[in-house]
Amino acid sequence: MTLNHVFIGDPAAKKLIIFLHEGLGSIAQWKAFPALVCEVTNSYGLVYDRRGYGKSHGSLVNRSINYLEQGAEELEEVIATLIPKNYDLFLYGHSDGGSIALIYSANHPSKITGLITEAAHVFVEDITVDGVRAALPYFHQGKFDGLKKYHGERFQEVFFAWNNIWLNPKFRNWNITEILHKITCPQLIIQGKNDQYGSLKQVDTITNQTTGKSTEFIPEKCNHAPHKENQKETLLQITQFLKDF
Repeated sequence: MTLNHVFIGDPAAKKLIIFLHEGLGSIAQWKAFPALVCEVTNSYGLVYDRRGYGKSHGSLVNRSINYLEQGAEELEEVIATLIPKNYDLFLYGHSDGGSIALIYSANHPSKITGLITEAAHVFVEDITVDGVRAALPYFHQGKFDGLKKYHGERFQEVFFAWNNIWLNPKFRNWNITEILHKITCPQLIIQGKNDQYGSLKQVDTITNQTTGKSTEFIPEKCNHAPHKENQKETLLQITQFLKDF
């Protein structure tokens, strides 16, 4: 496997959690959170940089409007290449990573024991497009220069891949609601009440249209990253969700 990746936690554990980063993310941007999750839930974990992100090779220039579906195909390659078959497999996806986790779980329901999404998208909303558009002037003011620490000289490519795709009129019709019924595993669906990139319609759609049992966690006074903004409460919810597996 050529993608940059790292295993964390106890390899003797029964559960293995794959962490899927957000649209501007990388392994390093998760910071200590995956290790904390694995510690409190007695799990093994895998974190990786998708192609074109972090320290993984690849280009995000002119990427397809089906990039999230392609991310799920890449995840299948990761699982087939890196994951032994003796683990109960869980996915934890943030934002774009949450959408990828949903797509994968719908396409491979027998492979996933449980699913956690945080600020996942299942269709495009005006609030998302408006939030992405509002980020553009901040980028030109240098407010996103911190991404260079994680993505090197490609940080502009990473930003514009994210910004351009969500502002592309052809992407406005992207929608995965028709496949959600294929998701049969239990799910923990997390989204900040004040998420600037999506409304709670995303949560309602996921919980109402998936087949597996869904648990919602909507932290108050929280935006797009509950694992950073409300870490203690988020860890508690994850621990409660995973304790019965």
